[in-house]
Amino acid sequence: SVPGLANKVGARVAASVYCAFPDTPLAGAECIGLPLRSEITSLDRPAERQRARELFELRPDLPVLLVSGGSQGAQSINEATQDACADLLAAGVQILHVLGRKNYSEDVRSETNEDTGATYLPVAYVNQMELAYAAADLMVARSGAGTVVETAVVGLPTIFVPLPHGNGEQARNAEAVVHAGGAKLLADNALSGAWMSGEIPGLIHDTAGLERMSAIGHELVARDAAEVLAQRVLDVARQ
Repeated sequence: SVPGLANKVGARVAASVYCAFPDTPLAGAECIGLPLRSEITSLDRPAERQRARELFELRPDLPVLLVSGGSQGAQSINEATQDACADLLAAGVQILHVLGRKNYSEDVRSETNEDTGATYLPVAYVNQMELAYAAADLMVARSGAGTVVETAVVGLPTIFVPLPHGNGEQARNAEAVVHAGGAKLLADNALSGAWMSGEIPGLIHDTAGLERMSAIGHELVARDAAEVLAQRVLDVARQ
């Protein structure tokens, strides 16, 4: 990730400097990973899959695509998903779509394909995101730092669509996982309903491919950053 000016100044006087991503340009920084909730670090997706799908009222026998643009949603991701919805349901792909509170209204409705039984489930927000991860086989998401690390730690294959604004930090967040093969990267201007209709069914039905991506992400990212950071803080305090 790209540190801001405050972080760069603080790094000069700090007793120790830690970062979440490798190659972060902070002097003397040690990469320990991003501190995460225990509900994420301890999640066993296969073991929780059936319970999670029951919670969201999704069928246990059909693949699930999780779509989220973060807590505020993402217009381009939402529009592409809704444009592709009918085609994905017809291909037997269920969709759990987290639109963001500001994008959700009563006009956005759940629907089910009568032939395949696949359901589109739009929600405004998910309080327990680990359960959404457990329900899903594949995710389409922005590549904020938290989402990149969480999906890698739980082993959820993800197509990252970085925010097209700013200094490119979202693309950099995903670099290591994408380069290793644990995720895919798609430019925001390349995402469309046609792209999702054409690519998602093949990806989500490729069980072996998803398993490879899952294993790569799961092994690549540290899951003990919270414990490590807490111990380092205590060590400094004792000094």
